[in-house]
Amino acid sequence: MTEQLLQPEPQAVILAFHTDLDAINAALSTNIGAGGLSEFDLPRIKMPAGGGLQWAVPTLEGEAMEPAIEGVIVLARDTRAYYSQPISETGGSQPPDCWSADGTTGSGKPGGACLACPLARYGSAPGSRGQACKQIKQLFVLRGSLLLPEVVTLPPTSLKAAKQYLLKLTSQGVPYYAVVTRIGLERTKNAQGIAYSRAVLSFVRRLAPEEVERAREYHEMLKPLVQRMTVDLEATEVQDE
Repeated sequence: MTEQLLQPEPQAVILAFHTDLDAINAALSTNIGAGGLSEFDLPRIKMPAGGGLQWAVPTLEGEAMEPAIEGVIVLARDTRAYYSQPISETGGSQPPDCWSADGTTGSGKPGGACLACPLARYGSAPGSRGQACKQIKQLFVLRGSLLLPEVVTLPPTSLKAAKQYLLKLTSQGVPYYAVVTRIGLERTKNAQGIAYSRAVLSFVRRLAPEEVERAREYHEMLKPLVQRMTVDLEATEVQDE
């Protein structure tokens, strides 16, 4: 992380930070109702398979392919998800057999303490040295004129890059929701020579002080909603390094 982190750049408006958050919350309560918000309700930006270098971004007209995503990470969580059947067989539309919203305690079958679970051991995934129960990081990203975040699910192979970026922000005392982040892609290969895509996170600009306060409020508003969401490992290729 260079000194540019301390220098604000020309501002791109994140509309949600200039909108009454009470109105957004009221709209959620009215439109979603007692059922609450599930992860399947939020639009998801999908990582490409096979080493592709473009994200599949949802739009009103369908999916658009973009080389990078720029927005504010209003919430990030470390999670786990285990599917007894390959995602390719379920179509990615089924919830996992076991999942953890905090990466520590599993819900479902087998459930319990994640660190003690044999499915979390490296080498437990069939045919690979990876984990049968995948470690994943979910980023809830606000972009442009959108009032609700989109979900970016980072697979195990992108966790190191995400952690390094977040640690750089931490070293300067900057919360992730106080900056605009760019999430690009790079192509790499695993030990078997199979190509896959890996996320690359980089700093764009700091938010203005008034935006930071609204971002913090949005972060706090979103936390209880996300805590109730199950984890969904998208129906995309997940490679082990």
